[in-house]
Amino acid sequence: MTLNGFVALAAALVVQANPSPAALPQQLDIQPVYRIAVSTPMRPERVRPDSYGVKTTAGSAIVADVSSGAVLYSKKATVARPIASISKVMTAMVLIDAGLKPDELLTVRATHIEAIGSHAFNDGDTVKRGEALRAMLVESSNEIANAFADAYEGGRQAFVDAMNEKARTLGLEQTHFEDPSGISPRNAGSALDVARMLRSALAYSEIRDATQSPAYFLKTTAGRSIKIEPTNQLLDSYLNKDTYRITLGKTGSLPEAGFCLAMVTRKAEGQQVISVVLGSDSHPSRFQDVKALTAWTFEAFAWK
Repeated sequence: MTLNGFVALAAALVVQANPSPAALPQQLDIQPVYRIAVSTPMRPERVRPDSYGVKTTAGSAIVADVSSGAVLYSKKATVARPIASISKVMTAMVLIDAGLKPDELLTVRATHIEAIGSHAFNDGDTVKRGEALRAMLVESSNEIANAFADAYEGGRQAFVDAMNEKARTLGLEQTHFEDPSGISPRNAGSALDVARMLRSALAYSEIRDATQSPAYFLKTTAGRSIKIEPTNQLLDSYLNKDTYRITLGKTGSLPEAGFCLAMVTRKAEGQQVISVVLGSDSHPSRFQDVKALTAWTFEAFAWK
């Protein structure tokens, strides 16, 4: 097993552009206004000094403790890479911050449907905004993300500007957005920044609830029934059964991004870790990468 930069638990450092492994920030600093409700004040301590991590196919990876923000594993975690549909986590936060009204309607138009990728919604489909937000996060609907952006006050560019402003507020120094869906390879960020983004997103019950959802059927205002299926295959794994629960997760993939996954997993005792992989080499391997990293972390650390 290999590790490209294990970081000891200590005080946070300032993010620097392309830092050496020794300069990797040791905590996920976020603004205190985004409070995280945690069930335990305990901090992780390494109990298996002989174990240095797991080998992953991902180009970049990170694991961090939610409660303390301590970074427990890193692999090129400060390298900016395309993050694809993980961008929709930021899209959802901006929508909720702007005062999303769940019962208001949202209509998909032909211009919202991307030429690549699957889509569940057709031109003219109208749904309640609360249901649209859930579908965007569960099935990673690009057309819903585009419809939300076009309906935003000031239009699509104002929405993307709000995404980038939110990124700055959260201290995501290597993150930039060009669109609301993640279809652009210029939507980019480091694994460290994605972990920080997920830590902040945990404060939004709408995002937590949606990304934990199994498959379900949604009805448009015209009565058309649409099956919404989750893109996160680990919802059916042991990490979401018995003593483990997935509390938040988002997939992403593009030819330029490879296969990506960012996920928060909680143990029954309350400990939560964020695992992020960017640029895994296949659809199945991103799930295996996150599963292996999460399992290793809960085995190699104890919360005291």
